[in-house]
Amino acid sequence: MSAPQSPGGPVPGTSTAPAPAMSTAPAPAMSTAPASAMSTAPAPLRGLARFGISGEQLLFWLLLALWVLNVADLLLTHYVLWLGFATEENGVMRYFLHEGTLTATVFKIGIVSVGALLLWRVRRRPTALVAAALLAAVFAAVVAYQAAWVLSL
Repeated sequence: MSAPQSPGGPVPGTSTAPAPAMSTAPAPAMSTAPASAMSTAPAPLRGLARFGISGEQLLFWLLLALWVLNVADLLLTHYVLWLGFATEENGVMRYFLHEGTLTATVFKIGIVSVGALLLWRVRRRPTALVAAALLAAVFAAVVAYQAAWVLSL
């Protein structure tokens, strides 16, 4: 196949060299791995790899911390309510606490456990790690505030 010709010769910007032969070799096989497995880890996780910590391990520990902080929040809340020094401002928890301590405990531990299991189910998404870190930070702040308040009594 030759370059297009104009009445005065070859068209400017085209080559008169022969076209390369078509390859009959098969195309390289495409990977069947999910896109998340082929991509590199998010920037915050690349630093953790130096310490031998994977994003999945970090998520596990964050979810465990979230669950422990949730139990601490429940115990501290129950204690200050028992002392009579505070009232529950969360309307949902106020309802369950009115129904009884066992009902409130089952609800609070249950709802956080379900949320943690859902985050674990989507553990390969970077947003799961971000959500777990934010939730653990919020619960840590709440528990720290409550503990400081109880210790000041």
